[in-house]
Amino acid sequence: MIPNDHYHCEDLIDLLNDYLDGELSLTECSELEAHLRECPECQSLLASLRQTLSLLHQFEEAPPSLPPGLEERLITRMQRLLVERH
Repeated sequence: MIPNDHYHCEDLIDLLNDYLDGELSLTECSELEAHLRECPECQSLLASLRQTLSLLHQFEEAPPSLPPGLEERLITRMQRLLVERH
């Protein structure tokens, strides 16, 4: 259940992801939406989260390709660093 109005917005931030994922109960959803109607800061945060998720979905659909040989060079460099540290 969502905290009462006397709680700070920070207490609701964790619920925003669940809200966007459709994982809140109807009661929690209604309470969060009531808070959002009254709180411009949380409205802005929710809009930012939606935009971020949209951008992430775009990358999932078309991952950027690495320049030829970059992956091999990175792996080689990481292996060298691991050897140097041990």
